[in-house]
Amino acid sequence: MKKLFFLLLFIPFISFSQTDDININWILKEMKILSPDIYKMLSVYEGLPEELSYDGVISNKSTQTFFYVNSETKKSTLETMSTNVHEIGHGFFHLYSYKELNNSNEFIDYDFNNIYTFFYLSKAQNILNVFPADNIFPSKELISIIPKVLQTSRFKIYIDGDSSTQSEGIVGLLNEFNAYYLDSKFEYDIYPIYKELYPDNYLNIWVMNNQSTMTSFFEFDFWIKEYLLFAKNNYPELHNQIYNNDSLMKIYKLIYNKFKKLIKDYSERVNNLKKTTKIKYYYDESEFWEEDYIKLFNQLKSPKYNKINSYLEN
Repeated sequence: MKKLFFLLLFIPFISFSQTDDININWILKEMKILSPDIYKMLSVYEGLPEELSYDGVISNKSTQTFFYVNSETKKSTLETMSTNVHEIGHGFFHLYSYKELNNSNEFIDYDFNNIYTFFYLSKAQNILNVFPADNIFPSKELISIIPKVLQTSRFKIYIDGDSSTQSEGIVGLLNEFNAYYLDSKFEYDIYPIYKELYPDNYLNIWVMNNQSTMTSFFEFDFWIKEYLLFAKNNYPELHNQIYNNDSLMKIYKLIYNKFKKLIKDYSERVNNLKKTTKIKYYYDESEFWEEDYIKLFNQLKSPKYNKINSYLEN
Protein backbone atom coordinates (compact mmCIF):
# COMPACT_ATOMS: atom_id res chain seq x y z
CA MET A 1 0.00 0.00 0.00
CA LYS A 2 1.37 3.40 -0.93
CA LYS A 3 1.93 5.96 1.74
CA LEU A 4 -0.20 9.10 1.84
CA PHE A 5 1.94 12.12 2.60
CA PHE A 6 1.30 15.58 3.91
CA LEU A 7 3.32 18.51 5.18
CA LEU A 8 2.13 21.58 7.03
CA LEU A 9 3.98 24.39 5.31
CA PHE A 10 4.66 28.03 5.99
CA ILE A 11 4.93 30.05 2.82
CA PRO A 12 6.89 33.30 2.75
CA PHE A 13 5.23 36.67 2.47
CA ILE A 14 5.59 38.45 -0.84
CA SER A 15 4.48 42.05 -1.24
CA PHE A 16 2.63 43.19 -4.33
CA SER A 17 4.31 45.77 -6.47
CA GLN A 18 1.99 48.57 -7.47
CA THR A 19 -0.06 47.83 -10.57
CA ASP A 20 -1.26 50.35 -13.11
CA ASP A 21 -4.85 49.64 -12.12
CA ILE A 22 -6.19 52.06 -9.55
CA ASN A 23 -9.10 49.84 -8.49
CA ILE A 24 -6.93 46.73 -8.13
CA ASN A 25 -4.58 48.76 -5.91
CA TRP A 26 -7.57 50.00 -3.92
CA ILE A 27 -8.99 46.55 -3.18
CA LEU A 28 -5.56 45.09 -2.39
CA LYS A 29 -5.07 47.79 0.20
CA GLU A 30 -8.43 46.91 1.75
CA MET A 31 -7.78 43.16 1.57
CA LYS A 32 -4.41 43.45 3.29
CA ILE A 33 -6.23 44.76 6.37
CA LEU A 34 -9.61 43.01 6.21
CA SER A 35 -8.71 39.66 4.63
CA PRO A 36 -4.98 39.03 5.19
CA ASP A 37 -5.14 35.28 4.53
CA ILE A 38 -6.63 35.80 1.08
CA TYR A 39 -4.32 38.73 0.40
CA LYS A 40 -1.33 36.53 1.13
CA MET A 41 -2.54 33.78 -1.20
CA LEU A 42 -2.84 36.27 -4.06
CA SER A 43 0.52 37.83 -3.27
CA VAL A 44 2.34 34.50 -3.22
CA TYR A 45 0.65 33.39 -6.45
CA GLU A 46 1.68 36.70 -8.06
CA GLY A 47 5.30 35.94 -7.16
CA LEU A 48 5.34 32.46 -8.73
CA PRO A 49 7.06 32.04 -12.10
CA GLU A 50 5.09 31.27 -15.25
CA GLU A 51 6.15 27.64 -14.99
CA LEU A 52 7.64 25.30 -12.43
CA SER A 53 9.16 21.88 -13.01
CA TYR A 54 9.99 18.82 -10.97
CA ASP A 55 11.94 15.86 -12.24
CA GLY A 56 11.43 17.05 -15.82
CA VAL A 57 7.64 17.47 -15.43
CA ILE A 58 6.37 21.02 -16.00
CA SER A 59 3.40 22.82 -14.47
CA ASN A 60 2.33 26.15 -15.96
CA LYS A 61 0.65 29.10 -14.26
CA SER A 62 -2.95 28.65 -15.37
CA THR A 63 -3.93 32.31 -15.29
CA GLN A 64 -2.71 35.73 -14.25
CA THR A 65 -3.42 36.93 -10.73
CA PHE A 66 -6.33 39.27 -11.55
CA PHE A 67 -7.58 37.67 -14.76
CA TYR A 68 -11.16 37.28 -13.48
CA VAL A 69 -11.48 40.77 -12.03
CA ASN A 70 -13.52 43.44 -13.80
CA SER A 71 -11.76 46.53 -12.45
CA GLU A 72 -13.76 49.10 -14.40
CA THR A 73 -15.24 50.49 -11.16
CA LYS A 74 -14.80 49.86 -7.44
CA LYS A 75 -18.12 48.03 -7.37
CA SER A 76 -17.25 45.73 -10.26
CA THR A 77 -13.84 45.09 -8.70
CA LEU A 78 -15.41 44.11 -5.40
CA GLU A 79 -18.10 41.93 -6.95
CA THR A 80 -15.75 39.97 -9.24
CA MET A 81 -12.85 39.50 -6.84
CA SER A 82 -14.53 36.57 -5.08
CA THR A 83 -14.62 34.57 -8.34
CA ASN A 84 -11.01 35.56 -8.87
CA VAL A 85 -10.06 34.31 -5.41
CA HIS A 86 -11.79 31.00 -6.15
CA GLU A 87 -9.90 30.51 -9.42
CA ILE A 88 -6.52 31.49 -7.99
CA GLY A 89 -7.16 28.95 -5.24
CA HIS A 90 -7.32 26.37 -8.04
CA GLY A 91 -4.19 27.82 -9.61
CA PHE A 92 -2.35 27.29 -6.33
CA PHE A 93 -3.62 23.72 -6.11
CA HIS A 94 -1.23 22.22 -8.67
CA LEU A 95 1.36 24.93 -9.38
CA TYR A 96 2.60 25.53 -5.84
CA SER A 97 2.96 21.79 -5.23
CA TYR A 98 5.82 21.78 -7.75
CA LYS A 99 7.60 24.49 -5.79
CA GLU A 100 7.30 22.47 -2.60
CA LEU A 101 8.31 19.21 -4.28
CA ASN A 102 11.61 20.87 -5.16
CA ASN A 103 12.06 21.85 -1.51
CA SER A 104 11.25 18.41 -0.11
CA ASN A 105 13.63 15.54 0.58
CA GLU A 106 10.77 13.01 0.51
CA PHE A 107 10.62 12.57 -3.27
CA ILE A 108 13.22 11.64 -5.87
CA ASP A 109 11.37 10.62 -9.03
CA TYR A 110 8.07 12.02 -10.21
CA ASP A 111 5.43 9.30 -10.09
CA PHE A 112 2.63 9.73 -12.65
CA ASN A 113 0.47 7.42 -10.53
CA ASN A 114 0.33 10.10 -7.83
CA ILE A 115 -1.76 13.26 -7.64
CA TYR A 116 0.42 16.13 -6.37
CA THR A 117 -1.58 18.99 -4.88
CA PHE A 118 -1.19 21.98 -2.57
CA PHE A 119 -4.02 23.19 -0.34
CA TYR A 120 -3.87 26.80 0.84
CA LEU A 121 -6.25 27.41 3.75
CA SER A 122 -4.65 30.34 5.59
CA LYS A 123 -1.29 31.95 6.24
CA ALA A 124 -0.58 29.32 8.88
CA GLN A 125 -2.17 26.23 7.31
CA ASN A 126 -0.95 25.05 3.94
CA ILE A 127 -0.66 21.40 2.99
CA LEU A 128 1.33 19.64 0.30
CA ASN A 129 -0.53 16.43 -0.45
CA VAL A 130 0.56 13.45 -2.49
CA PHE A 131 -2.10 10.82 -3.04
CA PRO A 132 -1.99 7.64 -5.16
CA ALA A 133 -4.47 7.77 -8.03
CA ASP A 134 -4.67 4.00 -8.54
CA ASN A 135 -8.10 3.52 -6.95
CA ILE A 136 -9.61 6.98 -7.43
CA PHE A 137 -13.08 6.75 -8.94
CA PRO A 138 -14.86 9.62 -10.72
CA SER A 139 -17.63 11.54 -8.98
CA LYS A 140 -20.03 10.41 -11.75
CA GLU A 141 -20.35 7.11 -9.93
CA LEU A 142 -22.28 8.91 -7.18
CA ILE A 143 -25.13 9.64 -9.63
CA SER A 144 -26.57 6.19 -8.96
CA ILE A 145 -26.93 6.85 -5.21
CA ILE A 146 -27.98 10.52 -5.11
CA PRO A 147 -31.73 10.84 -5.75
CA LYS A 148 -33.08 13.78 -7.71
CA VAL A 149 -34.55 15.31 -4.58
CA LEU A 150 -30.98 15.80 -3.31
CA GLN A 151 -29.49 17.04 -6.57
CA THR A 152 -28.55 20.69 -6.08
CA SER A 153 -27.66 23.46 -8.51
CA ARG A 154 -23.98 22.45 -8.71
CA PHE A 155 -24.73 18.75 -9.17
CA LYS A 156 -24.44 18.85 -12.96
CA ILE A 157 -21.06 20.59 -12.74
CA TYR A 158 -19.26 18.58 -10.08
CA ILE A 159 -21.01 15.21 -10.01
CA ASP A 160 -22.38 14.84 -13.55
CA GLY A 161 -19.93 17.17 -15.30
CA ASP A 162 -16.38 16.94 -16.59
CA SER A 163 -14.43 18.85 -13.93
CA SER A 164 -11.43 17.55 -11.99
CA THR A 165 -13.87 15.78 -9.69
CA GLN A 166 -13.94 13.09 -12.37
CA SER A 167 -10.21 12.60 -13.01
CA GLU A 168 -9.19 13.29 -9.40
CA GLY A 169 -12.24 12.01 -7.55
CA ILE A 170 -12.19 12.89 -3.87
CA VAL A 171 -9.06 15.01 -4.35
CA GLY A 172 -10.95 17.09 -6.93
CA LEU A 173 -13.95 17.41 -4.59
CA LEU A 174 -11.66 18.67 -1.83
CA ASN A 175 -10.05 21.08 -4.29
CA GLU A 176 -13.46 22.60 -5.04
CA PHE A 177 -14.49 22.57 -1.36
CA ASN A 178 -11.36 24.55 -0.53
CA ALA A 179 -11.80 27.00 -3.42
CA TYR A 180 -15.37 27.74 -2.32
CA TYR A 181 -14.17 28.23 1.24
CA LEU A 182 -11.56 30.79 0.11
CA ASP A 183 -14.16 32.53 -2.06
CA SER A 184 -16.65 32.67 0.84
CA LYS A 185 -14.00 33.75 3.35
CA PHE A 186 -13.09 36.72 1.19
CA GLU A 187 -16.73 37.78 0.87
CA TYR A 188 -17.24 37.51 4.61
CA ASP A 189 -14.08 39.45 5.45
CA ILE A 190 -14.73 42.25 2.98
CA TYR A 191 -18.20 43.08 4.36
CA PRO A 192 -17.18 46.62 5.53
CA ILE A 193 -16.52 47.59 1.91
CA TYR A 194 -20.11 46.71 1.02
CA LYS A 195 -21.22 49.17 3.68
CA GLU A 196 -18.98 51.80 2.14
CA LEU A 197 -20.06 51.28 -1.47
CA TYR A 198 -23.75 50.49 -0.88
CA PRO A 199 -24.71 52.55 2.18
CA ASP A 200 -28.46 52.31 1.52
CA ASN A 201 -28.68 48.61 0.69
CA TYR A 202 -25.45 46.90 1.75
CA LEU A 203 -27.10 44.06 3.67
CA ASN A 204 -29.16 42.80 0.74
CA ILE A 205 -26.33 43.08 -1.78
CA TRP A 206 -23.84 41.39 0.54
CA VAL A 207 -26.23 38.50 1.25
CA MET A 208 -27.09 38.17 -2.44
CA ASN A 209 -23.38 37.78 -3.24
CA ASN A 210 -22.91 35.25 -0.41
CA GLN A 211 -25.98 33.02 -0.62
CA SER A 212 -24.73 30.62 -3.26
CA THR A 213 -21.09 30.29 -2.22
CA MET A 214 -21.97 29.81 1.44
CA THR A 215 -24.44 27.09 0.47
CA SER A 216 -21.62 25.23 -1.29
CA PHE A 217 -20.45 24.13 2.18
CA PHE A 218 -23.46 21.82 2.47
CA GLU A 219 -23.12 20.53 -1.10
CA PHE A 220 -19.47 19.51 -0.88
CA ASP A 221 -19.76 18.19 2.64
CA PHE A 222 -22.61 15.97 1.42
CA TRP A 223 -20.79 14.79 -1.71
CA ILE A 224 -17.53 14.03 0.10
CA LYS A 225 -19.36 12.06 2.77
CA GLU A 226 -21.20 10.11 0.08
CA TYR A 227 -17.92 9.52 -1.75
CA LEU A 228 -16.35 8.04 1.39
CA LEU A 229 -19.35 5.78 2.04
CA PHE A 230 -19.44 4.68 -1.61
CA ALA A 231 -15.73 3.86 -1.41
CA LYS A 232 -16.34 1.80 1.71
CA ASN A 233 -18.97 -0.28 -0.09
CA ASN A 234 -17.38 -0.51 -3.54
CA TYR A 235 -13.68 0.35 -3.35
CA PRO A 236 -12.42 -1.04 -0.03
CA GLU A 237 -8.75 -0.58 -0.95
CA LEU A 238 -9.26 3.13 -1.62
CA HIS A 239 -11.33 3.42 1.54
CA ASN A 240 -8.52 1.87 3.54
CA GLN A 241 -5.93 4.14 1.91
CA ILE A 242 -7.87 7.18 3.03
CA TYR A 243 -8.74 6.05 6.55
CA ASN A 244 -5.44 4.34 7.40
CA ASN A 245 -3.46 7.45 6.51
CA ASP A 246 -3.73 10.99 7.76
CA SER A 247 -3.50 13.06 4.61
CA LEU A 248 -6.80 13.57 2.79
CA MET A 249 -8.90 13.20 5.91
CA LYS A 250 -6.68 15.78 7.62
CA ILE A 251 -7.30 18.18 4.74
CA TYR A 252 -11.04 17.45 4.80
CA LYS A 253 -11.14 18.06 8.54
CA LEU A 254 -9.36 21.40 8.27
CA ILE A 255 -11.52 22.69 5.41
CA TYR A 256 -14.70 21.37 7.01
CA ASN A 257 -14.09 23.04 10.37
CA LYS A 258 -12.94 26.34 8.90
CA PHE A 259 -15.89 26.49 6.53
CA LYS A 260 -18.35 25.39 9.23
CA LYS A 261 -17.17 28.17 11.54
CA LEU A 262 -17.45 30.66 8.67
CA ILE A 263 -21.05 29.53 8.05
CA LYS A 264 -21.85 30.06 11.72
CA ASP A 265 -20.23 33.51 11.78
CA TYR A 266 -21.99 34.51 8.58
CA SER A 267 -25.43 33.44 9.85
CA GLU A 268 -24.91 35.23 13.14
CA ARG A 269 -23.87 38.43 11.39
CA VAL A 270 -26.86 38.35 9.03
CA ASN A 271 -29.33 37.66 11.84
CA ASN A 272 -27.86 40.41 13.97
CA LEU A 273 -27.98 42.90 11.10
CA LYS A 274 -31.58 41.96 10.32
CA LYS A 275 -32.46 43.07 13.85
CA THR A 276 -30.34 46.20 13.99
CA THR A 277 -30.27 47.69 10.50
CA LYS A 278 -33.01 49.94 9.15
CA ILE A 279 -32.56 48.48 5.68
CA LYS A 280 -35.52 46.43 4.50
CA TYR A 281 -34.28 42.86 4.26
CA TYR A 282 -35.44 40.91 1.18
CA TYR A 283 -34.37 37.42 2.22
CA ASP A 284 -36.98 36.58 4.82
CA GLU A 285 -36.43 32.85 5.07
CA SER A 286 -32.73 32.19 4.72
CA GLU A 287 -29.36 33.78 4.12
CA PHE A 288 -28.46 30.68 2.06
CA TRP A 289 -29.58 29.53 -1.39
CA GLU A 290 -32.78 28.25 0.10
CA GLU A 291 -33.76 25.52 -2.36
CA ASP A 292 -30.40 23.72 -2.05
CA TYR A 293 -29.95 24.50 1.63
CA ILE A 294 -33.29 22.91 2.55
CA LYS A 295 -32.48 19.80 0.51
CA LEU A 296 -29.23 19.14 2.33
CA PHE A 297 -29.54 20.55 5.85
CA ASN A 298 -31.67 17.67 7.14
CA GLN A 299 -29.92 15.08 4.98
CA LEU A 300 -26.59 15.87 6.63
CA LYS A 301 -28.12 14.98 10.02
CA SER A 302 -28.50 11.35 8.89
CA PRO A 303 -26.95 8.83 11.33
CA LYS A 304 -25.15 7.16 8.43
CA TYR A 305 -22.62 10.02 8.60
CA ASN A 306 -22.02 9.65 12.35
CA LYS A 307 -18.60 8.00 12.04
CA ILE A 308 -17.35 10.63 9.61
CA ASN A 309 -18.75 13.46 11.72
CA SER A 310 -17.12 12.01 14.80
CA TYR A 311 -13.73 12.24 13.09
CA LEU A 312 -14.35 15.72 11.73
CA GLU A 313 -15.63 17.27 14.94
CA ASN A 314 -13.27 15.70 17.50
